[in-house]
Amino acid sequence: MRALQLIEDRRLETVDLPPPPPPSLGEVTLRIKAVALNHIDVWGWRGMAFAKRKLPLVVGAEASGEVDAVGPGVSSLLPGQLVSIYGARTCGLCRACREGRDNLCEHVSGVHGFHLDGFAQEKINLPARLLVPAPPGVTEIGAAAAP
Repeated sequence: MRALQLIEDRRLETVDLPPPPPPSLGEVTLRIKAVALNHIDVWGWRGMAFAKRKLPLVVGAEASGEVDAVGPGVSSLLPGQLVSIYGARTCGLCRACREGRDNLCEHVSGVHGFHLDGFAQEKINLPARLLVPAPPGVTEIGAAAAP
């Protein structure tokens, strides 16, 4: 599976990675359709001093994807559905997450494309709760920059 990795500051390479395993409980496998450029991508590429990250790192902090497979316990999404992706990896357990306010999560483990591998790859497994179905008429590109 192809991915775009930041190998070192200001050096990107296309690499081959193994595909993700089948989705586990509450997860969805997405086929990435579009990646949008975010200021975090630029900061990471430039090697900003505050960036605590390990390289190589798959880039891409914002994206859209098509549901490829759903794991056990996922009933809100269907294969073939276009979704926008929430780029922070939130806990899903704190009060804010349970109330659907992941932007206020007390235990964020990182941002995809900056601290965690990002979305510039062919497929990725993600928690279904971090995916927002695109409304009818929204394009793959529009959904990539929506959240």
